[in-house]
Amino acid sequence: MNSITSLRKRRKTGRMTRIVLLISFIILLGRLLYVLPGAFQHHQEKKVNMETPVATQPVNNEP
Repeated sequence: MNSITSLRKRRKTGRMTRIVLLISFIILLGRLLYVLPGAFQHHQEKKVNMETPVATQPVNNEP
């Protein structure tokens, strides 16, 4: 009888573990989808800024 109750607990625990992992995966996937558009836009802006050279003037340190 003791082995039957432990088997039931183990099955329920395994099922709960799967549910928690599934929820965690869904949250992780949702966060990734939420961040991707902003990251892509940032990458494009950075790429455009690298292509256009910025003219800089040398600094004179002489008095």
